[in-house]
Amino acid sequence: MRPLTLAATLASAFIFATPAALAANPTAVLDKGFVEYTGVGPVGNNGLQDSANFYWFFEGSGTWEGQAVNSWFLIWDAASAATVSGSVSFDAPILFRHDTRAELIATAAFNKPGVTYDYSNPQVGLEGEDRPGTSVVGNVLNLVWTSTNPGDHVRVMTAVPEPGTYALMALGLLALGLHLNRARRGRALETPHAALR
Repeated sequence: MRPLTLAATLASAFIFATPAALAANPTAVLDKGFVEYTGVGPVGNNGLQDSANFYWFFEGSGTWEGQAVNSWFLIWDAASAATVSGSVSFDAPILFRHDTRAELIATAAFNKPGVTYDYSNPQVGLEGEDRPGTSVVGNVLNLVWTSTNPGDHVRVMTAVPEPGTYALMALGLLALGLHLNRARRGRALETPHAALR
């Protein structure tokens, strides 16, 4: 593929890409496994019962309190009382942490299609004793959570780059393509002169 065509293709991909497609998966440093949840639920009320793994999944993109956000759901749902500690890092700053039943219900529009959520237990969310062990620093959620009943369930909303950011990236790719195209043409023009020498 010619450099100019490649640059134009990449630029259009960035311009028309959705923020959801560009959200990178979170990473973690935890004393348990860190696993993407790919099931259909129900999540929120003792649905997993897994003492070895901390689960996460991407819910989607949208707007919350006037800000473009990516929404993530985090689950620590051990089979019996068990503690997980460490940190989860996202690719953008954490703007909101929803960790009470009322907050999870209020943000239910972010529920991932195809996944069933169960907010029926009055204790769903982050259990009260786990709040002091939870903090946000930039794009990192630090936690020490002890799961009892119904486990810990938190919705984290991270920032989404402004559309202008994507446009600037696209322009940069287009400029690079133009530069490469000129350089290629310059080399092509030099070839006949070299043959005359």
